Formats: sequence, structure tokens, C-alpha cells
Amino acid sequence: MGETRPAFGLNHQAIIGNPDMQKSAAQPAGVTLDPLTLGRPLHLLERFTALARGDLDEAFRSSLNRRYRACFEVGDLRLVPLDGLPARGGWTGFAHERGRIDFALERRLLLCALDYRYGAHPATQGGARDEAPVTATEERLATLLGRRFVGALVERLEGRAPSPDGSAHTGRLLEDATTPLRRQGAWALHVSVRERAHGVDGAMWFVLEEAWQRHLLQQLAPLRERPGEPAAAQPFARRLPLALTARLLEKDIPLGRLLDLRVGDVIPVSLGPSDVLVDDSRVFTAQVVEHKGKLCLTAFEDVE
Repeated sequence: MGETRPAFGLNHQAIIGNPDMQKSAAQPAGVTLDPLTLGRPLHLLERFTALARGDLDEAFRSSLNRRYRACFEVGDLRLVPLDGLPARGGWTGFAHERGRIDFALERRLLLCALDYRYGAHPATQGGARDEAPVTATEERLATLLGRRFVGALVERLEGRAPSPDGSAHTGRLLEDATTPLRRQGAWALHVSVRERAHGVDGAMWFVLEEAWQRHLLQQLAPLRERPGEPAAAQPFARRLPLALTARLLEKDIPLGRLLDLRVGDVIPVSLGPSDVLVDDSRVFTAQVVEHKGKLCLTAFEDVE
């Protein structure tokens, strides 16, 4: 059996069914680890990829399917090794205040979208068209779609649902990057895409800089205590929780008066200093005041 490459950059060799490999099964097989994935909670990415897949599917629907009656569908979204990226053509970089994202759309999908946009029939085009020189019209459409899809991904990376028109990350927030594609320390996302009406299959890729990786994992990590003074370093008096109970008033009335009460009767009372108890112990007295529609305690005094 041949060498396989899982989605998160871990390479291994299968030995079942291969006599040569079975002979050396007692020896540990060589394993290549991707340092970019070590110690990182990549199992949490499933939550993100499920939401991002829906966002990108909606971006296709609003940009192409609804307007031109195309049938683009987004398949699986996964993390892939950087050496699995296309080596040439179709890459567009977008600079964001948090970090750079590079985008590429496979040309067969781009040409299919171009045909829909200009009223051609994608099914009539031959495979040789993919080898034709890239036109300025293709480049403009690739940038336009890249801005739309990268904008949707940025919204999801920031923890928000993308806006319906995809306009949230245009202009100063998401601009075309002019520097060359930087892959050192980056992550790559592979998104499979299919145009169902004409059977056009392909993919698009996103390359995220390390700043985006850290931000994404922070968004996915379980909530923790805010950074600051550790609880153990605080004084004991600040770490000991106590429940306060305020006794607002007491009124003594004869039993006969209590038994004579009917619906609508009024018992006159007046609020004075209230007792504040910890468990059943009277510790303070305090005044009851109203503040923005709520009753509050103030003017605490120790009980002798």
C-alpha cells in the first residue's frame, strides 16, 4: 500500500496486506509530524468548518446561483498540507488588519462562473480551454469572487455570521495584497466545490497567516478566567464568598387582626434601617433606597 497523507499533516504507512512491510512490522515505522499542528486543539476545528462551509455555500448562492441560476455547491472543508496547494496561477492575496489571507479558485470553476455571468453555456466548453491564456476578464472576476469568499471567511473567523450582501469587508478592511504569497508557518484550507447542473468539479483554497490561526483557536477554546491577578494570589477575604440576606421590615400585629384581614386590606408600614444577615447572623444594618427602578442597600453600619 502507498503512502497516505491525512488532512492535518501526519504521514504514515500502512502495513496490512503488504508482505514486505509485514516482515519489518516489529520495527517502528517512521512518522513525520507537522510542527504546525503539534499541541494545538485541532479537534475543535470541526465546529468552525461546519459553519464556514455554510457561509461559503451561501456566498455562492447569493453571488452566482440566485442571479445567474447556477448550481454551485460547497462540499467538504478541511485543513491540508501546504505542499498540496496548486503551484501556479489563480492566487490573489487580501490584506486585513489582523493578517493576510491568500485565495485561489480552480480555473475550471472560474471559467464556469464566467460563462454563467456572460450568458454562455458551460457544458459546451472543451477541456482544452483550461490551457488557454488567462484573460483580464478572468482576473477581474477572480478578484471579485475572492473578495466575496474571503470576506465571508473573515466574518466567520471573527465569530460573526457574514452579511447577506458580503459588503462588510470591502474597502479599507479587506484590500488586495501586493506582497508575494507567504507560506512559511501558514495553514491551508481546501474547499471542494461542484457545479451540479453541468458536472463541473473543482476546489478553492485559503491560506491563513499565523495571526489568523491563533485568533481562530482562541475563538474555539473553552472560556477561561480573564487574565489578571491569579485567584490564589488574592487576599483570603477577597476569595471567600458570602451570601447576604436583607430583612426589609418586621411588623407585629395581633392574631385577631391577622385573622380578620381580607383581600384589599392595607397594612401600613414604614421602611427604616434593614437588617443584613450572613446565614442567620445579623451583621450589618443598611438603608434601603431606590436606584433606577431597583431597591438597593446603602449606608452599611456594623452591628455592635
